[in-house]
Amino acid sequence: MKKKTDISNEIVTNFNYSIKCYKKVYQSNHWLYNNKSKIKLFKKNKLKNFRNNGLSEGMDDKFYTKKKTLHLLTRIKKECGKSFLYKMLLKKNIGNSDKSFKDSSYYFTAHELFHIKFVHEIQKKIKLKKSDIICEIGPAYGSMISKLIKLYNSKVILIDLPEANFMSFYYLKKIFPQKKFFVSKDIKNETITKEDIKKNDIIILCPWEKLPDIQINFFINVRSMMEMTHEVIKEYFELIQRLTPLKGFFLCVNRYYKDTVGYPVEMNNYPFDYKWKILKSKTSWMQNHIHFLLLQRIDRSNQRIENELDKIKKISLKVKSKDKFFLRRILPNFAYKFYKRVKFSILGR
Repeated sequence: MKKKTDISNEIVTNFNYSIKCYKKVYQSNHWLYNNKSKIKLFKKNKLKNFRNNGLSEGMDDKFYTKKKTLHLLTRIKKECGKSFLYKMLLKKNIGNSDKSFKDSSYYFTAHELFHIKFVHEIQKKIKLKKSDIICEIGPAYGSMISKLIKLYNSKVILIDLPEANFMSFYYLKKIFPQKKFFVSKDIKNETITKEDIKKNDIIILCPWEKLPDIQINFFINVRSMMEMTHEVIKEYFELIQRLTPLKGFFLCVNRYYKDTVGYPVEMNNYPFDYKWKILKSKTSWMQNHIHFLLLQRIDRSNQRIENELDKIKKISLKVKSKDKFFLRRILPNFAYKFYKRVKFSILGR
């Protein structure tokens, strides 16, 4: 009987390699704040429980109660169908999430249910082949991309910081043990070759490790650009708009507005060029502070993109107006105190 290979040592070795090469420019204030207390958790004995020991904090929808999660499940069953739902779920609780529940013999969390809804929307619009390449920027521990692998069985590339890659390497290896993996420590002479991409199924990289000149058929970013600096967002858009071929796709699901990097990051200000056709643009399912934008690459400028970004800006203004903490975050302390005094003198509250 063939002995099972312990992948934990390989994951830790890859993490240590990546940490030595760390380019701090990719760390936003948001990332630093969410990871400053985790440094002692990046050890092999922490992998098994990474979804309940603090490692996945900030990368999981852990604030959903059981009642809200079961409500999401009911909606998903109705809108996506049980067969699609169960195809996307697992019969094991990888990472041992303490927010995981069971339906029949399948484990689910709110986080995964949102991803299943996104994937269901995607498969209505996009057909991919096994030979196509999907690249997710900021995949965290790999929930979304795992479902796309199940759906399309395509080659995938994940680009994220070492702390996230530590978890996604483990998570995806547990789900797809037969797939061929290529990670940061496998890079030779500081160069990723086309042959490296061709020979492997799941490629997990850091953002400073540059891809060769290949075609990426489908780029994805789900709820992470909103936590990056403007400079890093610009760099990723340059990559997306350079490597996406004609008729390739880009899914961007992000908050209308977020300021945890230290200043406003607004989706309507992302540096889209105009060579995109809009396939789907709407407020995200069950999350009215997030927008779902699915695009296809075209060979000419499309004025509709500019118009759509204007629409997104208007929605963003409405979202911000309903955010009671918005002014507190954006105003300097002295200005906020002055605002409160004026408001109290006029309204008495």
